[in-house]
Amino acid sequence: MDSTEEAPGWVLVFTSVCAIIIAVLGFIGNLLTILALPYSTRLRNAATWFVVNLAVVEGLFCVTILPMSAAHLFSLYANNQKLFSSEGCSVFVFLRYVIIQTELLSIAAIAVNRCLLIAFPRQYPKIFTTPKTIVTIVMIWVVSAALMLIPLLKIYGEFTYNIKTKEVTSETLKKRWNGPRKLFLALGFLLPCAIIIASYSYIFYKARQSSAKVDRTRSQSLLKGSINSSTEVRPPRPADGLRKRDIRIARTIGVIFLAFIICCTPVSIAHYFEQFHNPTLLLLLHPLYWAQYCINVFIYVFMNHQYRDAYVNYISRWWPNFKEVTFRKFKWREERTSCDSQRQTRAATPSSNVRFATRKESKSSIRVPPVPLVGVTSKKPTLETSPEVVDTTL
Repeated sequence: MDSTEEAPGWVLVFTSVCAIIIAVLGFIGNLLTILALPYSTRLRNAATWFVVNLAVVEGLFCVTILPMSAAHLFSLYANNQKLFSSEGCSVFVFLRYVIIQTELLSIAAIAVNRCLLIAFPRQYPKIFTTPKTIVTIVMIWVVSAALMLIPLLKIYGEFTYNIKTKEVTSETLKKRWNGPRKLFLALGFLLPCAIIIASYSYIFYKARQSSAKVDRTRSQSLLKGSINSSTEVRPPRPADGLRKRDIRIARTIGVIFLAFIICCTPVSIAHYFEQFHNPTLLLLLHPLYWAQYCINVFIYVFMNHQYRDAYVNYISRWWPNFKEVTFRKFKWREERTSCDSQRQTRAATPSSNVRFATRKESKSSIRVPPVPLVGVTSKKPTLETSPEVVDTTL
């Protein structure tokens, strides 16, 4: 296909409109995540701060990169000219790649966080304290910015405007651009993906191992219960670090990583085979790539009950009937916390004072009728028992 082929005007307009819509949806969804999750006291942990950092990254992409991309496409449609100057192109692509790199490293950090929780449950509170979590998040941003400063300062590679694809990218017009691009692909994409895949492989292995162990214990308990029916059979408790809520968070972030791969792969393949590129197809693939920045909130809602309840409870602050309407319409139930179950257990078990009062009341209700003494004439006064409480325990 001829490299001078231009994308039709309707494709430029469609892609720019999609960029605006995704920017609005992504900004609202990520802002809600940033505000709602820390508002829930039971979600204030290391995993939540990493998720909030991921929402900050995606929200920043929605309020900076997407509007500028839409303006650039409108400029190409109206004036057939790029929106940015050479310096502006470099700054724009630097910011875009820093955000993309930070997003991927944030997903990797959450995967490692879940992996360490399952591998070292007792040491986990010391590994991910609040100061250490903050330092980790700061280092994610620093590493991402430092990596992209290399081509920005033209130390190795540079950011230029690609005439074929009508966008700014990390390549040069010389043949030596293959080296920098492969280096950034290996360090910025392949290495974090390998860490994520290794972490979730270990999580999956431990989850399967724990599930098999629970099944064996349950089978043995049922067998013993059938032999001795008087013995109460209790379900086995999960191992440390393999609680349902921990596996649920890991599964949620795993789906987010899968969505990231699905959204990024088509555009990456189209860029890799640039010599066979189709401008129309390439532009139409951009909304799929951008969709990852607005779908995470829906993944949180439908896959994680704790996050969903956090959203509902936070919105209910401003819309009091939102919880009732949402639970009735979608037939959702708010997840019960461990504190709630403990309170219900304590309320169901009467205290010692209540048990003593109940026993005393039951004893006082037992009265012995008066019995006449044997051998005593009717002229003499009969002796009757006093209406006192008879202690049946004597």
